[in-house]
Amino acid sequence: MLKTFLPSTAAAFALFLMPITASAHTKLVASTPTANSTVSKVTSINLQFNEKIVASTLKTELVMTGMPGMANHAPMKVPFSSMMGKEGKSAMLMVKRPLSPGTYKVTWSAAGADTHRMGSEFSFTVK
Repeated sequence: MLKTFLPSTAAAFALFLMPITASAHTKLVASTPTANSTVSKVTSINLQFNEKIVASTLKTELVMTGMPGMANHAPMKVPFSSMMGKEGKSAMLMVKRPLSPGTYKVTWSAAGADTHRMGSEFSFTVK
């Protein structure tokens, strides 16, 4: 009995000691415009991710959250077209005409190889 117990116990212990590889989650590592920046003449928003994302999982939204001179401006969705970068780690949101002065929020969610949907948002101002 001891002869069969020792090898299986040793194998279980060896598995316990093996390093566990952590799966990375999709993160936005850069954007143009950058978060909290003030810019002029925005015709596209570029998103750069830390890993290749599954294109069918990418969801984005662009909302104007404030307009100069309008105190209680209701959020307004801004229409855009989008495309993925060839490398699968970037996306571009293209607006039909340059964004008007105001504040904007970009919301995104996507999944990478680990299939865990991650997301975030950032804002910027157009002067």
